[in-house]
Amino acid sequence: MTLEDQEKTSGHFNFWLLQNRITYYSLIAILLLSAIFATGVMLFPAFITSQFVAFIVLIPALACLAVATCHASNLESSRALKEFQDMHNRVIEAEGSQITLDRFFSISSDLMAVAGKDGLLKKVSRSLIKTLGYNEQKLLSTPFVEFIHPDDRESTRKNIESLNMGVRSVGFENRYQTSSGDYRTLSWSAAADMELGVRFASARDITDERNFQIRVQKILDVAPFLLVVKDTTGIITSCNAAFANAIGVDRDLIIARHQDQFKESGLLTSFAREQEVIESQRAVTFDEDIVVRGVQTRYHSTVFPIHDQMGEIASVGKVSLKAGN
Repeated sequence: MTLEDQEKTSGHFNFWLLQNRITYYSLIAILLLSAIFATGVMLFPAFITSQFVAFIVLIPALACLAVATCHASNLESSRALKEFQDMHNRVIEAEGSQITLDRFFSISSDLMAVAGKDGLLKKVSRSLIKTLGYNEQKLLSTPFVEFIHPDDRESTRKNIESLNMGVRSVGFENRYQTSSGDYRTLSWSAAADMELGVRFASARDITDERNFQIRVQKILDVAPFLLVVKDTTGIITSCNAAFANAIGVDRDLIIARHQDQFKESGLLTSFAREQEVIESQRAVTFDEDIVVRGVQTRYHSTVFPIHDQMGEIASVGKVSLKAGN
């Protein structure tokens, strides 16, 4: 609402109130004059006529009715003015919030979007526009699922269903096609507002990070040593191809499973050895005999701690190399 509209609306309300006040005071004046006239008639009975009686009875009655109506109108106009002022304040607050949101979307380095139930994006940040390479109109007028890699659409649909059930999504990854035809891997954090009927989402472009991880994994897979990484609870989080081949199990079936499921292989270090590394926060090197596909071989092994950004031990890794290599 512009300043001119605000002044015009406020002027209408003030003029209405002024009219009601003038009418109200005029009717009160009529009642007073009627009262004076009635008093004069009672003091001078000679003037009593049917017209005077009609004036004394009807005019005050009509004036009282008009006063009551005018008073009710004043109350209603006051209530309407208060409601208008409340609505006006809410509009100003909403406009201020919209301005703040627009500025936040324009300066944030995160990729942000607001999606509706109809499958269309309602608002996108400049960083998302820059990352995908489309103009804003294209992003807002095209169902966002069309930008998603075909292999990731089903997982995205399931994630949206979870959001609609009130489950917040953190770290969900999918691939979006850019205007040049390649794909960027985005990691999303999202939540749904069922009352507004929208989903708010913020993402990071982790394409380079994922490509780096793939390159590192390829290097590890051609390495001659056995490598396995576990979290502090014993869940295997990573391993190279040599370790998976030594166990004889596909790597995808090893990741995210507990080490106890593979303890018969003899490739995993004992819990006591890992606790020693965790408590000392230092790597431990030792020689051990490991049976790989039925053949016992001497290995030179090292168990080492892996710290997070806070300096706390997040994982424990083990690398084993054949003795004499």
